[in-house]
Amino acid sequence: SSRRSDRVADWRERRSKVGVIRQLGRLTRTVPLAGPEACAIAVYMEPSGAELDQPGHERPAREQGHEGVACVDDAARAVVLYCALWQQRHDPAARAAAAGLLRFLAYMQEADGRFANFIFDWTGQRNRTGLTSYPGGPAWQARAVHALACGVATFGDSEWEERFQRGVRWLDDSIPYLDVRAVAVLAALQHWRATRSADSADRIVVWAEAIAGQSQDGILLDAAGVAPPHLWGHLQEAALAAAGHALARPDLVACAQASADALLVPAVDKRLPVDSLLPFDVSCVAAGLTGVANATGCQQYADAAARARAWFSGRNAARAPVYDRERGLVYDGVDEGRVSRNSGAESNVEGGLALCAA
Repeated sequence: SSRRSDRVADWRERRSKVGVIRQLGRLTRTVPLAGPEACAIAVYMEPSGAELDQPGHERPAREQGHEGVACVDDAARAVVLYCALWQQRHDPAARAAAAGLLRFLAYMQEADGRFANFIFDWTGQRNRTGLTSYPGGPAWQARAVHALACGVATFGDSEWEERFQRGVRWLDDSIPYLDVRAVAVLAALQHWRATRSADSADRIVVWAEAIAGQSQDGILLDAAGVAPPHLWGHLQEAALAAAGHALARPDLVACAQASADALLVPAVDKRLPVDSLLPFDVSCVAAGLTGVANATGCQQYADAAARARAWFSGRNAARAPVYDRERGLVYDGVDEGRVSRNSGAESNVEGGLALCAA
């Protein structure tokens, strides 16, 4: 049956965990100004030839001026991935990679707790004034705090707890972007699981209720009054399902389930096969469906998550793999019905989160 085929494809993808990480290793560079152990991940990589292990050509981000060669946004998400792999497999390489990226995040955190996002070059010159790099930008602040919470859970060092506390208070400010607020919920939840902090529990409830309060026709919105939501970065279902399950709030789980029924399940068969799509879109759909499956115990959501992950192995508009198992990399998505040959940080981290941390 098609359902069984989807399950088999999903199983095969998750058995190939090390393969996804190989490209992240190729993209990783040291950052001297951040310290001898610090490293970051190149934002973009374009192919340089047909050989399997050729590194390709790096390209800095320049969508909004010269942004930089690497960023907190990507490094933080990679910390979440590596820490999840450490928890699953106790792989020393995953733990070491997380430690190096956390050192980069520490370098990028201001004394007041806010994070800048980009470094201009591989020496580590910080971009503090760019539109995508000013200190305290909500998206990279939330992702950095999530990574610090993973650092607390994985390493238990007082440094990561202190940095978490300095960083999380900036998330108490009003954030209009509910997809970013979902990352904040996941950060507080990770910290609560590691420490049972009453402050983190309180934040989870307040922030989760803010997300649950903004929906249309059962679909959780990315911002108040803004519909329909985009799929990339859309982690509201994942956040509410996990929070509701952990804190015994069935109302939050029900809200996540309703949005999964109205948005995520239909997206698997209607929106994921479109001609242009990013791994980030797919990873968020898979995360939401997996979260609802875990919170409700309903197999239909696990099956839908498996179908979503099958996008990486060819269930897409290009009818070709986006995850190249032989090369050990995730391409940058499907563009106009063809698989991109570029393979940068976000695609490999998000592909890893979808395929490895499910």
